[in-house]
Amino acid sequence: MEIKGLNFNCTCGVCPEQYDVFDDNGYIVGYVRLRWGVLTCEYPNVGGKCIYHTSIGDGWTGCFENEEQRMEHLSNIADKILENIGA
Repeated sequence: MEIKGLNFNCTCGVCPEQYDVFDDNGYIVGYVRLRWGVLTCEYPNVGGKCIYHTSIGDGWTGCFENEEQRMEHLSNIADKILENIGA
């Protein structure tokens, strides 16, 4: 799905729900994961700098509760990624 010019590619739908994020040139610019009730985004990839961190649901939550929640958080993450890119 495209959010703010970034392509969020879902690599796993539940437990954890996770995404690789690509810019418009096809470069990976983020790794998003929701597992054990913690949503994080690492930039530019797995093991990179954590640029987003929040708790969602309980300690067992491994996916967003609904599309509204998903879009709210992924939009916030897109903003953080774009800040780090310098866009």
